[in-house]
Amino acid sequence: MIVRDDEYLDFGKIPETRGIPGGLYRIAAIGLLMIFAIGGAVCLLSGYGHHWPAMTTVRVPLNNSAP
Repeated sequence: MIVRDDEYLDFGKIPETRGIPGGLYRIAAIGLLMIFAIGGAVCLLSGYGHHWPAMTTVRVPLNNSAP
């Protein structure tokens, strides 16, 4: 059987990838920025509302000769 040239499939070629979409790079960059922004906010706000030592802390003697 004779096959026309336009019907012949060449299986010798390897498919080429189109690469990583540009939108994926943007999403990854935004995600990385968000990670550092949240980490920075946690570090900056970690002392908010915390006072040490607390003035209302009960002072408990640690020796055995308690009165």
